[in-house]
Amino acid sequence: MHPKMTIRAFAFLAVFLLQAALSSLAWGKVYIDLAGPAFKKLPMGVQEFKDLGPAPRSAEERALRESVKKELLDAALTDLRFSGFFTVIDQKAYIEDAGSAGLTAGETNFRNWRTIGAQALLKGGFLVEGEKLTVEVRFFDTATEKQVIGKKLTGSVKNPRRVVHYFSDSLHEELTGSKGVFTTKILFVSGKDGNKEIYVSDYDGRNAVKLTRNRSINLSPQWSPDGKKVLYVSYKKGAPSLYLLDLSTGRDEPLSAKPGINISGRFSPDGTKVALTMSGDNSPELVLLDLRTMEYKRLTSNHGIDVSPSWSPDGTKLAYVSDSAGNPHIYVLDLLSGKSRRLTFSGRYNSSPAWSPDGKLIAFARSDRSFNIWVVRPDGEKPAQLTFSGDNRNPSWAPDGRHIVFSSTEKGVASLKIIRSDGTEAMRLNTGIGGEKAPSWSPYLK
Repeated sequence: MHPKMTIRAFAFLAVFLLQAALSSLAWGKVYIDLAGPAFKKLPMGVQEFKDLGPAPRSAEERALRESVKKELLDAALTDLRFSGFFTVIDQKAYIEDAGSAGLTAGETNFRNWRTIGAQALLKGGFLVEGEKLTVEVRFFDTATEKQVIGKKLTGSVKNPRRVVHYFSDSLHEELTGSKGVFTTKILFVSGKDGNKEIYVSDYDGRNAVKLTRNRSINLSPQWSPDGKKVLYVSYKKGAPSLYLLDLSTGRDEPLSAKPGINISGRFSPDGTKVALTMSGDNSPELVLLDLRTMEYKRLTSNHGIDVSPSWSPDGTKLAYVSDSAGNPHIYVLDLLSGKSRRLTFSGRYNSSPAWSPDGKLIAFARSDRSFNIWVVRPDGEKPAQLTFSGDNRNPSWAPDGRHIVFSSTEKGVASLKIIRSDGTEAMRLNTGIGGEKAPSWSPYLK
């Protein structure tokens, strides 16, 4: 299900895959299918980050540095495990002492790392100067004893994880040739404080921030294609209307507030239009709002309820939910011909379609007894179930097309989870908020 990805592999891996066609002292590009049986995760060591500053002058400064060190290491471990390329060796097995060893290849005893089976190694150091944080991170191949990539990055002590996420993006691109998602964000809704408000967090759920504070019902947050604005539904003026929040300026204004309902807004891939659901003559219908002219165009007309539009990456089609044939099912509307075709025929309730970034799959939630996440090809072929326990809804694709975030409720407790697009390696996000639902994964952010 995953495309083949280009990896600048370690020498030992190149030897294994190319049968010694490459020199053990050189790096070569090989093709690896990450979903295939030939790919095995690489065992690696991750040393705790070294404090490069002078001795702390106060207990407060010491506590700050320890907190920074802990966050840097935790972010690195989270990113490396999430990548799917590595298994991290337990720190109890490490021989080299992080306090005395340096950060460069010449200051590293690679034999000690090979002894415990580490085929890769990550080291880092940091310097705290007031609120400024400087972090140096190096990634090594222990077989060749050479550095693969090294970065010196600056950030803030208020968010040490962000610096590591930037390094992880660079590492991912070095190893695969494609962008990483470590600096992306996730929108979600939580009602834990008594009102349904919109939040945003890092991809791993950390550093969650509340975006709306209107003490009303706010639903269905969605990103603009450039990641600079958020489209959402709010009842703060009474009837459900679409609002647009500019993340850089904080400006929050209604986008569509016609009489009746204005819900399920989704930006077109080029950002010039919004597909939404509005009250029709007979029932809620899909409507297209042109943001350049602010003119509306009705897309569907039937006696069913048509909601949850999702754009194909090329902007020519919409997947959506309709109960026009009885139970709610997924349909695909061709915007050029105006014709719809039914995509799903099983399950009592099918909802929240989400088109993958490469256009090859549509994720959705299907309920027989409880909701689970499924994927299906746009032609309706090869449906596949990805989750099998709990109540799982509202899938949203990462921009890399390899991961899906969704809301999951188990034993009455709602949270967000991430899985691979083949259904493997689920990860629960701990935002610190609770009751998280309706996630939306950001595009790549600048």
